[in-house]
Amino acid sequence: MFLHTSVELPDYPFRITCRDTLFWTGSCFAANIGNIMKTLHFKCEVNPFGALYNPLSILDSLNLLLPEHQLTKDDLFEHGELWSSFMFHSSFSDPDCSRALEKMNRQLSVAARNLSNTQYIFITFGSAYAYRLKTSGATVGNCHKLPASHFTVARLAPTEIVDAYSELITRIAKHLPYIRFVFTLSPVRHPKYGMHGNQLSKACLMLAVEQLTKLFPDRCFYFPAYEIVLDELRDYRFYDKDLCHVSETGIEYIKNKFITSMISPQAHEIIREIDRLNLARQHRPFHANTAAHAKFLANTNRKEAELKAKYPYLDWN
Repeated sequence: MFLHTSVELPDYPFRITCRDTLFWTGSCFAANIGNIMKTLHFKCEVNPFGALYNPLSILDSLNLLLPEHQLTKDDLFEHGELWSSFMFHSSFSDPDCSRALEKMNRQLSVAARNLSNTQYIFITFGSAYAYRLKTSGATVGNCHKLPASHFTVARLAPTEIVDAYSELITRIAKHLPYIRFVFTLSPVRHPKYGMHGNQLSKACLMLAVEQLTKLFPDRCFYFPAYEIVLDELRDYRFYDKDLCHVSETGIEYIKNKFITSMISPQAHEIIREIDRLNLARQHRPFHANTAAHAKFLANTNRKEAELKAKYPYLDWN
């Protein structure tokens, strides 16, 4: 009797090493796994614009980085006493236009530099529904709580996504010939469109990714995070309180699947060593001012220094 459905993981023709640079962009699900890899001291750029959900906004953000662009005041708008960009998360907004521009352009410079050095771009599609400004028709990554009357909402067709990304992938490959794209589909549900509408949205994204992996079989790959949550976990205990986002336990499960299938076996022991160090760093003593705890801290600091010397190519910043 089988009480668990296993999702077969692809046999990827590559393995990520601890020396590689990873670029994560897309929905908050990309941030979850990307930030976990950062805690393991992999070199990562994670959602430099904040979370982006629809494929066209993700694509627009990458176009700003290759080659690097710098924003001007004309690229920003003022609303609710804040200067904002439709491409950036509200954490970049500021009451002062110059400060907002400075934060955004500094982030653009850092992200563009990291992207130019990356070997793997992880793109997580969250929703096929895109918001477009009525005034210009431009797709926005963040609505910044503007009235709904400012936007039209449309579900992107798979062919629309494939055409846009085919051009991007071809162009990026000319500058970064060794780069690989790994697509994932966020298991986070979007009930605002109705459960049937959410499924149609995910289906559009899945069809688009499948076509891209067929068009670029040596460059585009798919990691089945969506299927792992829906088929292997298949239980609300692996969701957060809103019953839409994946819980920490679910994210940890997917992380382990990701490491098993995509990370080189040589890196697994390094990850285990880093995990042990991180666990020690998270320890909170009942009695901090004791000789035993002082000894524990000294041992932890010594272990960290040993790992830094042993693996200098990891990102210890």
